[in-house]
Amino acid sequence: MNIRVLLADDEPVILRGLKKLISWEGLGLNIVGEACDGHELRQLIQKCRPDLIVSDISMPGLSGIDIIKELHEQGRQIKVIFISAYQEFAYAQQAVQYGALDYLVKPVNKQHLEAVLSRAADLIREENEGERTREMLHHYERKNRTETISELLEGLMDGDKRAAGELIGMGAIALSRCTSICLIEIDEEIGGESHWAGRERKLVHFALNNIVKETLDSCSNCLMFQKDGRYGILVQFEQPGEPIKLIKNLHDKITSFLKLKVSAGIGKPVSGIELANESYQSALKALKTKYFTGLNHIIEAEELDGAPAGEVPVISELQGEMIKALSSQNKKQLVEMTDRLLKEVVRLANGNKALAVTSVYNTILRLEHELSQFGVHAHYFRGGEDSLLDRLSAHPTFAGVTEELTSITYQIFEQLNSKLANKEVAELRKVKTFMEEHFAENITLESIAAMIYMNPYYFSSFFKKHTGKNFKQYLTEERMKHAIRLLLDTNLMIYEIAERVGYNNARHFSDMFKKLYGKLPQEYRQSAGME
Repeated sequence: MNIRVLLADDEPVILRGLKKLISWEGLGLNIVGEACDGHELRQLIQKCRPDLIVSDISMPGLSGIDIIKELHEQGRQIKVIFISAYQEFAYAQQAVQYGALDYLVKPVNKQHLEAVLSRAADLIREENEGERTREMLHHYERKNRTETISELLEGLMDGDKRAAGELIGMGAIALSRCTSICLIEIDEEIGGESHWAGRERKLVHFALNNIVKETLDSCSNCLMFQKDGRYGILVQFEQPGEPIKLIKNLHDKITSFLKLKVSAGIGKPVSGIELANESYQSALKALKTKYFTGLNHIIEAEELDGAPAGEVPVISELQGEMIKALSSQNKKQLVEMTDRLLKEVVRLANGNKALAVTSVYNTILRLEHELSQFGVHAHYFRGGEDSLLDRLSAHPTFAGVTEELTSITYQIFEQLNSKLANKEVAELRKVKTFMEEHFAENITLESIAAMIYMNPYYFSSFFKKHTGKNFKQYLTEERMKHAIRLLLDTNLMIYEIAERVGYNNARHFSDMFKKLYGKLPQEYRQSAGME
């Protein structure tokens, strides 16, 4: 190793002489800085991080004694060799008491300088080697301890309560009021199959592992372990909210630094470390709901039990309501029923993806079957019905299944709307033709609705939708149109005209005519110059 050396003397000629006097590189020494006074030396110590200082003992600003006292008080292991004038001999002896390695009397002797520097270099190398050895031993001790703790934690998650005692015995776990297990899982984006190559996956896990470790290093109440491809954190705490605060901080760092999507499940708090398995199982359950809650989220186990199921209609009833909404072309009701059905599917699935997918698949099949009577044949099963089921199953979250059902439902709505529109046009034409030919007969809304097999209430809405007028108004105008023709083209009496256009009471006919045209029938005829 190259040893970093700082030189300090207030006489530039001394500094130049020291640099030329010996081969510093040959002794493995690298001069990294030169100072001309005590203040500059102090600054260079901070900047250059030397292993060895060769300095004049008496300099302006701060003396060599001031510098070595500071190093001694700071506990810094920097070796110091002083250069002193003969008259400063007693002063130099004082410096040795603060840890100076040696001192040289000016003028400096080459052989003496080489000997002192060589001894200093050997001592520095020996101490560095010893420090590295101690660090290595400490590293292996820490590694073995970390691995042991991780293995015990894995056992604890599997329900081995003896592991709790061993962890307490090792001092790895303190006695606290609450314990929660938090799990972190990388979100895969392609149907649960990894889209990373082996090397990429290792790099991702290496980076993620480092962020988790660095975050937990500042927490005295957390232990990390890995199990079944997930990162687990045992959190001991006294105040509610500590686990979610920790995981939010960790989640923010992962998404910010790694641009990585991860989901986290926070288990229910338990009162004893030996019950950690219960918290672990609830964290697993919470994590598995990410299919329904969405990726890149934090899910607390306690939240899953917070929403009561309530009295929600069964799925078959909601499917029936969707069919009614489609048949009546009630889009608002269709949106509401679809939303309620999807919520019911999630509730009944209770975290089971296969059950949720099957429920939605069966809903689509029933919609197509029930609506086939209207001539609606969904084009969503091309390639076989299994292709739809495969497509639904391939979505990484339930949000994709929701979009699929919503899209299919709206396509059915539009297809049905087109079918019904064509059918209604034909039915309306039939009704109008009948009214034009039979206006003089006793026509009622009920009789016309029955003619085209419609409910009277629906027919009333249907008729006004297409004509802009209610049925009675339209029939009255149709009759009066023929009444005007008879008034202008014939000499029939008013009561005779009334009978011919469907009115048994001439007075009632006249009142209706005046209400529509502002004149009585006789007045209308006279104004036209017929009499």
